[in-house]
Amino acid sequence: MNTTTLSRTGRCRRLMLAGCAAVLLPALAVARDFPSKPITLVVPATAGGPTDLLARTIGQAMAKDLGQPVVVENVGGAGGTIALAKVARAPADGHTLVLANVGMLAVAPVLYDKLPYHPTSDFTPIASVADATQVLSVRAGLPVQGLNDFADYVKANQAKMNYGTAGVGTGSHLGGILLNAALGTHVQPVHYKGGMQATQDVMAGTLDFMVEGSTTAVASIASGKIKGLAVLRQDRIAALPAVPPTSESNYPDLRFEIWNMVAGPRGLPPAVAQRLNTSLNHVLADPAMQKDFEQRGLSLPPAAQRTQAGSAELLSSELNRWSRLMKASGEKTASN
Repeated sequence: MNTTTLSRTGRCRRLMLAGCAAVLLPALAVARDFPSKPITLVVPATAGGPTDLLARTIGQAMAKDLGQPVVVENVGGAGGTIALAKVARAPADGHTLVLANVGMLAVAPVLYDKLPYHPTSDFTPIASVADATQVLSVRAGLPVQGLNDFADYVKANQAKMNYGTAGVGTGSHLGGILLNAALGTHVQPVHYKGGMQATQDVMAGTLDFMVEGSTTAVASIASGKIKGLAVLRQDRIAALPAVPPTSESNYPDLRFEIWNMVAGPRGLPPAVAQRLNTSLNHVLADPAMQKDFEQRGLSLPPAAQRTQAGSAELLSSELNRWSRLMKASGEKTASN
């Protein structure tokens, strides 16, 4: 190799290094300077509910880790789609995030004919953060003592029964759909604009049952006006040790936990997305946080789903799954 060739090779290498630096240094600077102001964590639900509580718990811990306040903004309505549309239109700088769940991201595209966002192309998944255990709760006067009794009763009386939901596409609605599918029944839903209203009507005896998150089920069951028949998972939970899991019934495959995911607008800088993912995983690794989750009937998602790639894969697979389930259920498309 002659001197001229060596000289050209050296110049090429220097140019390549300069090009790499031009790409990497701004990204590193973005990550170093982020966050530069308070972060808004949009919650597609009213204040005081389990999703709101989860957001505030995670947000407070993230604020300590990131050195900036994390402000929770409650944006309810239309099964969470208004909140997600708001975040989809936000600047892609990492300062506006959303805590969304399976209903808003995987079910809404099937339920709504005109959705103001696309669940995969309009968002940057950051991490799946919590799986919420669901509980089958019935009015105190319903003459059943367990899931097997309940199944027999519903099959014989389904035409005159109803169940409550927190709104179209919410976890309580999805739980009812799965319950109908498992039992081979067609109990009709009554949709409310929030879970508390539905719970109150089950307590009052106006509704026969609902599927609700364990966080709210603990209080409603303790009131004595609601009976907890089953937790829709394989094992018991510390928050409701007396309520048996579906694995102890004739319906062991009836399982349902609502996954919750933090996401940002599409086009989020990779370094910012990684910084947020690192912060979330740091927060979730705290034993105190895990203890808090356990007491509320929440569980950590599998480690793979707490990565950016894993959360994106979860969203894609759940879109396919719920598309099949919703179409099989016969649920009509909602207008938004």
